[in-house]
Amino acid sequence: QEAFSCFNKHLAGLQVREEHAIQMLLAKLANATLGRAWNEVEERHACNILMLAAASVIPPFENISPKMLADSMMLGKDGDQIREHVDQPYLDERRPGCARVAVPRTILPEDLTEPRTGIKFPTLLEENSNPTAEVLVGMGYRSMRIMKVKNLNLYAFGLYIQPDSICNKLGSKYATVPVAELKDHPDFYEDLLRENIHMTVRLVVSYNGLSISAVRDAFEKSLGFRLQKMNPNTDYHCLKTFGSYFREDIRIPVGTKIDFRQTCDGQLITEVDGKQIGAVQSKDLCRAFFDMYIGDPPVSVETKQDIAQNVGGLIRRC
Repeated sequence: QEAFSCFNKHLAGLQVREEHAIQMLLAKLANATLGRAWNEVEERHACNILMLAAASVIPPFENISPKMLADSMMLGKDGDQIREHVDQPYLDERRPGCARVAVPRTILPEDLTEPRTGIKFPTLLEENSNPTAEVLVGMGYRSMRIMKVKNLNLYAFGLYIQPDSICNKLGSKYATVPVAELKDHPDFYEDLLRENIHMTVRLVVSYNGLSISAVRDAFEKSLGFRLQKMNPNTDYHCLKTFGSYFREDIRIPVGTKIDFRQTCDGQLITEVDGKQIGAVQSKDLCRAFFDMYIGDPPVSVETKQDIAQNVGGLIRRC
């Protein structure tokens, strides 16, 4: 009987310890569950705070200031070189990319698409006052980045050259130079800028918040630096005249085409959706403008090299 009583006491002790262990286990599980729940609450709270902070710092895309847009489009001056302007607050300028455009050998397609923006460019650019169409030899895009969160594609661009003009001016000099070598041939780019070659840059707007004043400010700053680089004694009256054509009443919604055409007599003609808004007679201004695309440094190194290779292809067929 004493043995049976001891067994019962031992069994009761085991039950108490088991119940205590179960209670401890449940308490630990409860604490762990509450801890995870609280961590989730804290994480969500922190996430909400970050989202609110981001919303207060990043401006709405439709309210980006013209100055920010202009600065993102221009090539700023840094020391003795002209480089992309990247020191604006909340703005991380990204060097624009490009698409490699091969000049067709026989039948030209009607359009080619710039892949980043999806904007189409005609392979031939025909103009009433120009008896010979210009051929698309390169295209790319210009973008800006907001707080490393969102990329805005501002516009796509294409550069066109008249084959007859390039053949007459540079055909004999570069006919025997391998096409692949022209992209690294500095004299070739200098000759393209120096000679009165009929060529056009077409910009197609891809961002609805872009204003004509932002376009004007960007070009005035970049052209001013390049004019000074090429000729410190240049007459800046041509630049003031050029800027005066970009009137505030001109609207440039998505899809607007802005053409900048250099003629063989040294005029820089500006058109918006086929309507001429101004023309400046200045070889210096023409050279400074196209220096942005085929000079040093260019808007896009890749596009500049594509242009050289494709122009070389045109010269081979002169």
